[in-house]
Amino acid sequence: MRQQPMEESNPEISELMDRYGKQLMNLAYTYCKDWGMSEDIVQEVFISAFKNIDTFKGRSSYKTWLYAITINKSKDFLRKPFMKEPFFQRMKNKVKPVHPTPEEHVIQKEGQHGLAAEVMSLPIKYREVIILHYYDDLSTKEVADLLNIPLSTAKTRIQRGRMALRKQLERGDFLA
Repeated sequence: MRQQPMEESNPEISELMDRYGKQLMNLAYTYCKDWGMSEDIVQEVFISAFKNIDTFKGRSSYKTWLYAITINKSKDFLRKPFMKEPFFQRMKNKVKPVHPTPEEHVIQKEGQHGLAAEVMSLPIKYREVIILHYYDDLSTKEVADLLNIPLSTAKTRIQRGRMALRKQLERGDFLA
């Protein structure tokens, strides 16, 4: 679902937070797979955006600019030594929230929980293009520009991501 265009002349940072905060949280989650860490990443994104809003040149939309910052911050986060610790070791003491997040509620409500889990299990280079293209409704060119990769690479990754997802679904792993 595409959103209405936003007034592009120097919006307040609070307007950007209201408009794109949830989308950026979802995007950050696709990298770190932890809602608390996603919040931290998005907070850093908006701090960075606030500090650099005057340098925004308008060559892209604010959404694209914020997505690029989020992707870079998420990748920086994944390079931290903490992330080298095995995932299950980090998660063993983690308590699941009593109430599902709005995103989890929507996924469950639409009966897409299994599909979302399968998408999240893809390697990151396929996961990010699938989510940006299909969930965030970005064109292949926008995905390529956002990830700073050639258009042909974006097309190939989308195609390979779809094939990998299809293979996982055909195995029936998520149909439990």
